[in-house]
Amino acid sequence: MPAACRHRSQSRMRWHAALLVIWAIPAVAAAPVTLPARAVQYRPEVRAWAQVESLAPLVLRTQVVARVDQVLVVPGQTVQAGEPLVTLGGPTLAGELSAARARTQAAQQELAAAQHTLASAKRTYPVVTDRKTLDAAQAGLAAAENDAAAAHTALATLQAQQTLRSPAAAIIGQVEAAPGADLTAGAPVLTLHSHGSLWLRAEVFGDQVLPATATARFAPADGGAAIAVRRVAELPARAQNGARVFNFIAAGAAPWQAGETGDLVWQGTQRTAVAVPSEALVLNAGHWYVLTDVHGKLVAQAVTPGPTRGTDVLITHGLRAGVPVVVRQAYLLFHRDFSAQYAPLD
Repeated sequence: MPAACRHRSQSRMRWHAALLVIWAIPAVAAAPVTLPARAVQYRPEVRAWAQVESLAPLVLRTQVVARVDQVLVVPGQTVQAGEPLVTLGGPTLAGELSAARARTQAAQQELAAAQHTLASAKRTYPVVTDRKTLDAAQAGLAAAENDAAAAHTALATLQAQQTLRSPAAAIIGQVEAAPGADLTAGAPVLTLHSHGSLWLRAEVFGDQVLPATATARFAPADGGAAIAVRRVAELPARAQNGARVFNFIAAGAAPWQAGETGDLVWQGTQRTAVAVPSEALVLNAGHWYVLTDVHGKLVAQAVTPGPTRGTDVLITHGLRAGVPVVVRQAYLLFHRDFSAQYAPLD
């Protein structure tokens, strides 16, 4: 074949290859499809495997370092659910309470400032305030609300530790602590013998922060109606599989039987997050990202995904409401841009 013909043939082949590449990724080459992240309210939820067991004596333990102020009961005494048994104090607990109150006050001040900022932005939008500033004010308020709620929960949890109460109707067994005794976190205080015969043992894996609420619900594996339960204790020793072990009792009449299994569903207080379609999330090197459109330029934003809601994923950290997020072929766009910045080693 003459050289000129061979050159024309090679040129045509290169053009055909280029066209095939273009046809193969038409959506990536086009303008990215974005939607604004939406602000939503949700309740963080912990699910755990649980089993109904015969009730054993319950050992009440301290959750914090404290000093025993008063012991209000004696062995053999009958007590009702919620009845105070022991009061705690001491310099360590007092210091933690003081710090928690200061954090709560600071969080309330931040919340008030965020509310004022958003109100001002709404009054001047769109004449003086632009959309970006308004979105930032809304995101700031959501973050301040979450911080204030967390601070209030932490303070309420500490305040509750000042008085140990009976989780159920019971008879006082052995009293381990005396007034003036300094106790470490997890130290036994007294033993209760419940009037009931069954309770729920739940196993929670990992060291995730658990809801401060004491109430939850038990969903039997056989599909029976959910049963309201109340937490009574966390056992000091972990299960053989490494799980944290919690005991719950029924909040009312419960038709359960020993050996019955199911899921414990434990909900926390309401929080604010932003929702994006699941297609917007990209997993790279063990970290989650979304692609945001910042003034026409795509930026990889690290995020912390939370629970799902239908086809959406709730983002708990790293993204604010109103930010445009790529919702179509985000994975291809992310790795296309990443590859463009990659330089192979010599």
